[in-house]
Amino acid sequence: MINEEIRRAKQAKQQRLLIGIIIVLSLIVVTGLVLFSLNNVRFNSNPSAEEPTPDKQATPQKIEEPKNEEDIAALRQAYLDAFSFYENTLKPQLEKIDIDSWDKTLAETLKSQEQTAVDTFGAGQYAKAKQAIDTLTQTAEKTLTDSEAAFEQAMQKAQAAYDNYDYQPARLAIDDVLIHKADSTEAKALEQKIEKIPQIVELNEAIRVARNENNPSKELSLIEDLLKIEPDREEMKQRANVLRTQLAESRYNQAISQAYKAIEQRQAGNARQALKQAQQIYSNRPENKEVSAALATLESQLRFEEHVAAADKAQNADNWEVTKQELSAALKERPANKDLIDRLNQAKRIVEIDQNIQSLLQNPYRLNNPAVKATADINVIQAESFSAQSPSLAKAAQQLKSTINAVNTPVNVNVISDGKTFVSVRGVGKVGETTGKTIQLKPGTYSFEGKREGYRSKLIEVSIPLNRSDVQVIVIADERI
Repeated sequence: MINEEIRRAKQAKQQRLLIGIIIVLSLIVVTGLVLFSLNNVRFNSNPSAEEPTPDKQATPQKIEEPKNEEDIAALRQAYLDAFSFYENTLKPQLEKIDIDSWDKTLAETLKSQEQTAVDTFGAGQYAKAKQAIDTLTQTAEKTLTDSEAAFEQAMQKAQAAYDNYDYQPARLAIDDVLIHKADSTEAKALEQKIEKIPQIVELNEAIRVARNENNPSKELSLIEDLLKIEPDREEMKQRANVLRTQLAESRYNQAISQAYKAIEQRQAGNARQALKQAQQIYSNRPENKEVSAALATLESQLRFEEHVAAADKAQNADNWEVTKQELSAALKERPANKDLIDRLNQAKRIVEIDQNIQSLLQNPYRLNNPAVKATADINVIQAESFSAQSPSLAKAAQQLKSTINAVNTPVNVNVISDGKTFVSVRGVGKVGETTGKTIQLKPGTYSFEGKREGYRSKLIEVSIPLNRSDVQVIVIADERI
């Protein structure tokens, strides 16, 4: 009902501007009466023994109600405006305070004053109602002011107790804070921090013990846990940085030491892993270059030894192609090694002679050519000079030598015909008309041709193999034209 009255009053407000002048004059009288009555109203949240309780307050001075309709309307509107201010502005702020927990007597006073303001207005006693709402307003405003002061004081106590890691006083103080501003973000944050005081105290003690035990790794881990709770602890941040540097220095020196030890033990893989760890800690330290140079020398030596060992193994296996490859790789590590240079030249020569011999053996019939035979003879002689180093080369040279002899040893060729066909060997000579004649030809491929008048000529390709004593060839032109 009061809310409806307020709505109607606001709608008519513009029509009562003139009445406001009269209201001001009336309020002067009313204000004097209100000030007199305020002396009997409790404002302090902690009342002294002399202050009367709500039940014992002095009876307000009797207020005369106006008779004039305009005065009545003005008082009525003044009340509605004041009540609207209380209801929409002050009361929502009061409701954010747990007044019952803070000061139960004050809570009852506010309820009583509000009820008086509502009841007197409902009874049409507008002068009394205006006095009551003014009293309520002043009580509410003082309550808000006192609550703000109490909030600040409790916050200071809570913060001081937290700074000293004194949990019980801090908990009590933050409870008082939340009575006044339960929705305070600052207070809630401090409450969360206070609840972590036991954990912080435990970590502080553990950090102290770790430091006394000279255990920087454990101390740093504990400090990092603490900084997750209290990220603004500057002294702990600085200590953490010191410990990180100390631990990094220790790990770096350890990695460098491990690298040198691995190099000394000729363990290149372990040395490189240790060097990598050191570089990850401090990438630009001069020690890195020194270790890297020593490691490069070791790896070069290991590669050299590996290639030389592989060359020795291949040479013992009479595999001179692999020997040549491994010796070439070894010389990349030690370019000035004269022994390797001599061995490589020998390997290259053996491989070259062997390749020449194998090429000649692939087409043995060419060996009956005088120029080719001369080249083959030279390769045989050269191979014989390395027979002690390469049994396989000596064997190939012997095979070539035998092939040269076989290719240049004539074979008996028995030519059979009909006595009417004229037989010849292209590029070699004539056999003539015969029924059977033996000629000698070196191994190779020959073209036998038979001619007879009135008959088509016949051409026969004949391969005379190596190491045969005789071969028979039949050549007869028997196809008439």
